[in-house]
Parts: sequence; C-alpha cells; structure tokens
Amino acid sequence: MHNSRTAFRSAVAASLLVGVAILVPHVAASAGVASRTVTQFGTLSNFDVFNDTGQETHGFEIELDGISASDVTYEFGAPYERYGNPIIVPFSGGVDVIYASPYDPAAKQFTEGTPVAPTPITATGGHECWTGGSANYPTAGCEHFGLSLAANPTNIVYHWLTGDPANPGKLVPVGGGVPIPAPQWSATPPAPNNPNPAPIVAAAVPAPEPDLGQQLGTAIWVKVYATQSQKSTDLGHLLSGDKQVPNAPSEVETEWLLIQGGVGGGLPAELSDSGQLGAKSESIARKYQFFQYTGPYDPENHEALPVTDSMPSAGELGNLIGNQMVALNLAPGGKVPGDVTPPKAYFSGRPAASTRSKSATFRFRATDNVSKKFTYFCSLDKKIPAPCKSLVVLRGLKVGTHTLSIYAIDGAQNPSKAVSYSWTVKK
Repeated sequence: MHNSRTAFRSAVAASLLVGVAILVPHVAASAGVASRTVTQFGTLSNFDVFNDTGQETHGFEIELDGISASDVTYEFGAPYERYGNPIIVPFSGGVDVIYASPYDPAAKQFTEGTPVAPTPITATGGHECWTGGSANYPTAGCEHFGLSLAANPTNIVYHWLTGDPANPGKLVPVGGGVPIPAPQWSATPPAPNNPNPAPIVAAAVPAPEPDLGQQLGTAIWVKVYATQSQKSTDLGHLLSGDKQVPNAPSEVETEWLLIQGGVGGGLPAELSDSGQLGAKSESIARKYQFFQYTGPYDPENHEALPVTDSMPSAGELGNLIGNQMVALNLAPGGKVPGDVTPPKAYFSGRPAASTRSKSATFRFRATDNVSKKFTYFCSLDKKIPAPCKSLVVLRGLKVGTHTLSIYAIDGAQNPSKAVSYSWTVKK
C-alpha cells in the first residue's frame, strides 16, 4: 500500500462488479502467411473472490501499477454487484480502483458488506458471487470483480477493505494481499508458410510475490480449464457458470500445479501454457482456480514442501481462494487496427418512469471516434448481458420496478460503459 493513498479511503460512496479487456500489440504478418491480429479480453479479467479474512468487509481495492486513469476504459458495475460502480483514483505510479460501501454517519455504519465465506470454501460454479447469479449471493461471502483496460499493468495487488476503527467512515486494507494472480498474455505469429494463420498464444500466471523481508512467498495451487471457440467472447460472458467459460473435465488444461514466488525455492515461480490456436478459432477462454496450500513450509526460508507439486496430497489442499476468467479474441473481419477508444452508449427512447403498461419499448444508440456500426448487449433485471438490437420491445412485465442495462461494442471490440434505466410498472 502507498502511504500517500491512505487518506483517500474516506467514506467512498461507490463500488464494483466488472469485466476486463486489454489490448495487446497486433501480431505482424509473417512471410507467406496472413497472420491474424489479436485483441485480449483478460489479464485482469473477471474474477470471483471469497472473503476469508475472518470478518465482514465493506469494499475491495485493486492496485494497478504502471498505468494511468485513462487506461481504465470500462467498468462492468451496477447493478450486478452490491457495491455499485468503482471509484478510480490515480497515485504516483499507477491507479487504485476502489469498490466501497456507502457510509451512514447517523447510524455510524457502512450500509453494504461482504460476509465471511462459509467454510470449507469449495470450487462451486461461482453463480452466487453476483446479483444475477443466485439468490444466495447476499450470504455467499464472495464477490465478482473485473475491469476493462487499454494498457498492461506492471503489477496488480488486491485487498479486501474494512472499516477503520480509529476513523469512522474510512476504509483500510484487512489481511494480506488476495493471491489471485492476473495472467499475462502474449501472441506471436506462426512460422513462415504455416497453412494455419492463427497465432501462437501463451498465458503465464506468476506466483504471489513474497512479503517484505521474506525470501519466498505464499505457495498456491492452480488448476486451469481452457477451450477454443469459433465465436468471439464478450465481457458479459466471463462469469463462472456461463457456457463460454470452460468447466468440464475434458477442458482441463493443467490438472494441478503448486507455484511459489521468490528466490531460492525449488517450486515453479509461474504456470505457463502455450499453443497455436485452431485455424477456425476466433477466441480462447481460460478459467484459473486458485486454492490455498496447507502443507508444511521450511521454517528457515519459507519454502513449501509438498509431496509433489503436480497433485495435492492429504492435508495440502485448502480453501478455494477464487476463480479468474480470461479470454483472448482474434480480430474478426472489419476490425479497426489501433483503435482503443471506447464508444458511448445512450438511450434515445424509453418508457415513462412510472406506468401501468406491461410492455416497454427502448431505443438506444452509440457514438464513436471511428466506428459507425456497433454490437449491443442488454440485461433486464440483472440477468447476464446478451446480444440485442438497438430497438428492444419488452412484453409481459410484472408489476414492480425493472432495470434495463445496455452497453455497445465498436468494430475494434472496445466496450462502452454500461448505462441503465429503471422504471416502475404500477398495478
């Protein structure tokens, strides 16, 4: 944590749920091969994280080193997560993305909180970690986070936040950093004259760095699922349990690997997977699962001492720490090279704020510095966003309050910020 940023954690009245996209440099064409360009949706990506701090938390912090606030291009926030949209705060050398509960000064308490996750924490489908996933979300003890970025951070640190007893209304980190490493992607062209024009894609997950004064860091177990698709993957589908996120036994890419960062240890410091995509593949998605290592450590240098680093033995596998969902999309036809500016979506027609009509008509549009055509995604009442047209007619609505959220994606696969409209159907 940077001391200069401590004062910032006052009663911040906003928070998150998100999805991440990072552009990697376009792959140049090799001689004799029409290589395909690449757009990454991941690196930080969408992830589930469980509150194992032992106390209720009231927010979450993502520290992104080496980028500026303008590089945070998209927040997949309200209405999908209890804290709402994040606050982005620059500091010298990077930015903080803060998801925080509002604070009620009269009641002297935060109005939202993530409860402690029930134990043991197991590898569930992750549906319960966001508002549209399960009715169990309020008590499940987990959250779903993510961001859209236009640059690659040099380092990422996660922290749960809780109330500062000495300063009511302010938030402070609780426990150590949350060990959910962010994968680093790279793509290289195929060999000259290779009939398959798809790039060779590598993803590396580094182990958590050691704490100050420690030779070796905390060891964690990693399990990886992967799948390729002839369709592109969008941010709204990087959610645990979604059909575009690999989860089947046949999709296991790495069964188990124990990794540990630092100097002088005998375990791998990262998990790396690499391979050429299929000629017809438009995307590759990976799901990383991170688990606690509960086996013995060397008391002198803190080196983990498993029976083997490729399979947990009895007493070595602890709670699920969280899931990291990432995807990489190949550029489809019509992609605009070099365009990293997100479009802006807005409603051009909508129902009255209060009506007795059981149907509602919405019209929406988007503007962009380059693109004239857009792909739209809609979500009614916190459901997973799905592709939709710019004219939406809803019928058979129940009495009560409804919310339609939309976002647009331009020809370069840049997503806009989500915009929402709520209205009430009266009896």
